[in-house]
Amino acid sequence: MDSSKEDERASYRDLLISVLKEHEESLHKIVERMEKISQRISEAVQRTDSTGKDEDARTVATAPKDSETLVFLKIKTSRPIDEIVKIINTLKE
Repeated sequence: MDSSKEDERASYRDLLISVLKEHEESLHKIVERMEKISQRISEAVQRTDSTGKDEDARTVATAPKDSETLVFLKIKTSRPIDEIVKIINTLKE
């Protein structure tokens, strides 16, 4: 009876280890993608700062000067940098 319980515990541990390993690998891939996205956004912001405001870009919304605003933006990573720069310019004040 003890050996069957030990077998069950061992199989449970093996399953748990397997699931945690897969989860870690998935998280690692997500972190790598986030690092690439962050790098591309940083490049776009630097490029925007160096080129100034794009006159073609239209401001989507403006917040009052004294308020703090949080903007969440989901951008496809396959977009060209020029499009990302335009998007960021539209959000800048």
